[in-house]
Amino acid sequence: MSEEVPGAGVQAGDDGQPFQPAEGHPEANRRKDAPPPAEHPPVNQLINLFLSNVEASGANFGFDQASRASRQMVSGPIPREQVNRLTRHFVEPEPFEEALEALRKRAVVTLCGPDGSGKFTAAVNLLVRVLGEGAPIVRLSLTRSLRELADHQFDRDTGYVLPGWFGACDQEAEHHWERVEGELRQQGSFLVVTSPEESRRTAMTTRIQWSPPDDKGTLIREYAGGGLTDADITKVVEALPEDLTMACLIEITDLLIRGLPPEEAVSSALRGAAKDQVHDWFEQGPTREQILDITVPAFLPGLSERRFGQCRELLKTALAKTVPEESVQESEPADRPRRPAEEAFPQARGRRWENPLIRIRQVIVDGRPRRLVELREAEAQRFLFAEMARRFDEHFWDAVRAWLEDLLIEPEFSLHIAAGLARLAGSSFDEVEGSYLEPWSVAAGREEPARSHARQKRLTTVHVLWFMCFDEDMAPVALRVAAGWAAQGSTVGQKYNAIIAFSGILGRLYPIEAVKNLWQLTSNRGAVLGPLAIEAFGGLFLSQEDADGRVRVVQFLASKIRKHRGVPSRVETYGTALRAMLAVYRTDDPQGRPLAAQLLCERPGLVDIVGYTWSVLLVNRPVRHAALAALYANLDALRDHTEEPELIAQRLGDVLGGLLTKDQQDELAKDFTALAERPANRRNRANTVAAALLAAIERAQRRTGD
Repeated sequence: MSEEVPGAGVQAGDDGQPFQPAEGHPEANRRKDAPPPAEHPPVNQLINLFLSNVEASGANFGFDQASRASRQMVSGPIPREQVNRLTRHFVEPEPFEEALEALRKRAVVTLCGPDGSGKFTAAVNLLVRVLGEGAPIVRLSLTRSLRELADHQFDRDTGYVLPGWFGACDQEAEHHWERVEGELRQQGSFLVVTSPEESRRTAMTTRIQWSPPDDKGTLIREYAGGGLTDADITKVVEALPEDLTMACLIEITDLLIRGLPPEEAVSSALRGAAKDQVHDWFEQGPTREQILDITVPAFLPGLSERRFGQCRELLKTALAKTVPEESVQESEPADRPRRPAEEAFPQARGRRWENPLIRIRQVIVDGRPRRLVELREAEAQRFLFAEMARRFDEHFWDAVRAWLEDLLIEPEFSLHIAAGLARLAGSSFDEVEGSYLEPWSVAAGREEPARSHARQKRLTTVHVLWFMCFDEDMAPVALRVAAGWAAQGSTVGQKYNAIIAFSGILGRLYPIEAVKNLWQLTSNRGAVLGPLAIEAFGGLFLSQEDADGRVRVVQFLASKIRKHRGVPSRVETYGTALRAMLAVYRTDDPQGRPLAAQLLCERPGLVDIVGYTWSVLLVNRPVRHAALAALYANLDALRDHTEEPELIAQRLGDVLGGLLTKDQQDELAKDFTALAERPANRRNRANTVAAALLAAIERAQRRTGD
């Protein structure tokens, strides 16, 4: 994309237009000479805007840098270093041998047990035991239906993991599982499915009730490799809660290895101090005013004191409508002495200083001192929501919903509200789904005068899913919601949301599911959804964590182009694949440089696929003009990523020369010359690289004798 990314002070609605408050008619406020609104949202802008704001404010959202950095792809081949890490210190629990015997016998086994019991780690270790340490292990898409699983082409001598599977299952389940087992046995491969409970999906497989080792001390000792004293291990084991997850136990052990005392390691990993403090505060029976004080920074941390007061007053008004305050006569005993006619002037800000969960932090912003209201411990946010969800009824949450909807008239609050709802989802997903994700996502946003407000709510639900991706437990839930939005029967607004969600953070985490859902969504007819889904492949390309993810997007679209090229009945689908590929090649990095140029420099072996896709783009009349400009920009950007841009261009030219006819070559040279003569392109950067490309094409043509 070549559009500029909005700055921090500019907020784009999900239709690509600047957000406008609900008051007044948006069309009436637009200048007569202003350009018309965008036909569909610039998806890459939304992703860049989200990421830049999250990185700028980091801890204010309650998700630290480490958690954001760790949210990488969770489907596809498992890196060898991750396999080694999962098997290095594995301690076999009691069900392991039974599961191993069943896997060897049936080629498929299902591990059933609660979340956090180590099922995924066990699955990897089972596959390593039956296949050997060097065998590839692939994590399958958890949205894949049983029928799709049965149709899957399994590779030879490969291990497959299907963790937390929730794919659709039909009445032919037994037949499908027989096909899966037969294919796996024929290929010498194995599959381990994990599930939090026994269900009809896995009824035809051998199911093993999974549980971690009872001896936590042995686990710690094995993982630490003998580097801890028995006394420290004993102290840790005594302080562990019964419902401890394996991931948390490993985190505690890592902290011990780094030198933290046992008590501090356990407290840090469990966030016990913050949890106990929040619980004790609620047990003391906080007043209505104190609940207002704590709810605002839970959703909107880092407000100035004046802004805090304004938002608090809006919440107070909303709460008064659903939970009216009792009159003095009703709430106070009859024998209580009458209050004096004049009480002390209220010291609201002073009261906040006394709240142990809140702090007023003084910071310097743009050279000016500011006082910000926030939670004393950022980790307390999740425990606050957990206590609120457990203690307060629907009347309180109705007030919160009305309050948040009013706040969204000002889009500066959108990301904070989304982050808060993502945290709340961990404690009460039903509340978040029923009060926000469902009603906000279906808003069509077409009626006046509140069109922009409806769209802002809908875009906020996408941000909720993106923030949920930073939580390992909630990421699969976010995937289920987005997959539901993309499915048949959902509203136009929900499909709109699915496209944006899968082209961003969710697509980074689940790239296989993303390309599948986006491709299906490109078939939507109309002026918005289909074109938006096509453009979203550029957003998905941008959102990938590394070159491997970007290669996967290019290979997927290249396969679609090859499959449908020259098929008369698939002309429309072929055009869709071409436009999606062009969207990828026109996608810029945050510095405004085509990202595909960087990929070609990082992965020179990709030149055959890239050259083929450029060759079909350059000869297809509907996209040729845009493809020429995109290729010129990509050649220009090669200098930013390699010291030998001409060499990369020559390799690309060699491929193009074998695919373009002499007439097509001459036309390309003519058009490139015209591009170079444009005032904006009159520089030496791209001209020399383009010349190297054209020379290579000409040499390749001479070699083929065309």
